[in-house]
Amino acid sequence: MKTLYTRIVIVYIITVMISLVIGFFTLTLLYREILGSEQEEMFIKQGKGIITLFREFDDMSELKNVANELLKPMLIDFTIYDSEGAPEVFGTVKRSISEERIQQVLKGGVYREEGSDPNNPIVGLPFQKDDKQYALFVYVSDSDLNKDAYQVIILGFLSILISGSILILIVSRFIVKPLTKMTQVTQELSKGNFDIHLNWKRKDEIGVLARNFDIMAEDLKKLEQMRRNFISDVSHEIQSPLTSIRGFSRALREKDLPSAERLEFLQIIESESERLSRLSGHLLQLASLESDQHTFEPKVFSVDEQIRAIILKLQPEWSKKDIQFTVDLPKTYIVADKDLLHQVWQNIIYNSIKYNKDGGTIGIRLTKKTRMAIVEIEDTGIGIAEEHLRNIFERFYKAEQSRSKKNGSGIGLAIVKKILELHHGNIYVRSKLGEGTKFIITLPLKNKPKR
Repeated sequence: MKTLYTRIVIVYIITVMISLVIGFFTLTLLYREILGSEQEEMFIKQGKGIITLFREFDDMSELKNVANELLKPMLIDFTIYDSEGAPEVFGTVKRSISEERIQQVLKGGVYREEGSDPNNPIVGLPFQKDDKQYALFVYVSDSDLNKDAYQVIILGFLSILISGSILILIVSRFIVKPLTKMTQVTQELSKGNFDIHLNWKRKDEIGVLARNFDIMAEDLKKLEQMRRNFISDVSHEIQSPLTSIRGFSRALREKDLPSAERLEFLQIIESESERLSRLSGHLLQLASLESDQHTFEPKVFSVDEQIRAIILKLQPEWSKKDIQFTVDLPKTYIVADKDLLHQVWQNIIYNSIKYNKDGGTIGIRLTKKTRMAIVEIEDTGIGIAEEHLRNIFERFYKAEQSRSKKNGSGIGLAIVKKILELHHGNIYVRSKLGEGTKFIITLPLKNKPKR
C-alpha cells in the first residue's frame, strides 16, 4: 500500500468487485422476477393443455404414453392428484408436494410457488372430469437448469473480474510509469542536477504535468545560477571595498606619509565604508521587502510634490553635468507609503542623472488614467542594449561595463521593483543603446499592501 501503483490497482479491483456484486444481485432479482413470472404463465398455459388432453383420454396408460412424448422437448413434468389425494406422475421426476397444497388445489384454488425455492417453480391447477375433482401440479423436470443459469452468470462475472483485473494491472502501470519517472527526476533535482528533461508529447493531464515539470526544472536551474551569481556578486561587492580599506589602512601605518596623502587615504576609507554600509542596508531592505514583514504605512499625499522635492534634492548632481529638466507634473494625490515611493523616484531619477551625458535632458511626465497614476521618466543617456532590458531588475545585474564603472551595486532597481509590487504597481523600461532610457511606472491611486 506504500506505492501509488498498488493503491490504484487495489482501489480499481475493489471498485470492480463491488460493481460486480451489485450487478449480480440486481441481475438475479431481475432474473427471478421476470423469468419466474414467465415460467408461471408458461406452466399455467401448458397445464391447461394437459387438462384438455386428460379429459380426452379414458385410458391412463395411453395418456401417459402421449404425455411423455409431449413432455420431453418441453422440459416439464406434472403430477395429477385425484379427490382422494392419490398421485399419478407423468414424466421422470416426482415432486414432493405437501398435503396442504394438494387440498388447496382440490378445493378449487390455484397454487403458485412464491419463491421459497426459485430454482424449482411449481404451479397447481384444479379441474374436473366425470364429476370428480382433480389437482394438477406442473413443475420443471430438470431443476438444475436454473442452477446452471446462475452458474453461467457467476462464471461470466468471474471472467469479467479476472480480465478486468489484468487490464487494470496493465493500465495502472501505464498510468503510474510517468509518475515513477518524475520521482526519479525529482531525486536528481534534489541532488542539484537540473539538466534533465522529460520531453513528453502526451496531451493529457500527465503530459501537461510533465511540461510544467520541465519548466520548473528550467526555472530551478536559473534560480540556482542566480543564487550562485548572487553569492559571487555579493562577495565581489564586499571584497572590493574591503580590499581598498585594508590596503589604505596599511599605507596609513607609514610614518613618513605626507599629511595630504594621509587625508586622501582616510577619505577613500570613509567612502568605501559608506559604500559597504549602503550595500548592507540595501540587502537588508530587500530581504525585509521580500519577507512581507516590512512595515507598510499608506497615507494620502501629493506625488507630484514628492517628485519635485527629489529633483531639487538632486540639484547638485544634475547641475554638475548641466542637465536640463522638462517637467509636467499636474496635482495628483495618491494613497501609498510615502517613504517607500521616495526611494523609487530617487533611485530612478538619480540613475537618469548618473548615466546621462553632459548637457543632456531628463523629462518627467505624470498622467492619470481611470484609477491609475502613470509616471514617465525619460533621459538622453547611454541607454541599455535590448538583450539586457529583461534582466535589469535582477539583483546585482549590470547591463553594461560602462555602467558598472560608476560604482553601482546593481541592487537599486530590484528594490524599486519590489516596492512597486507591494503597491500593486509595475515598472516598464524602453531603451536604445546610445539614445537614452525611458522608465514607465504605474501606480493605483488608492493602495493596500500586497501580501
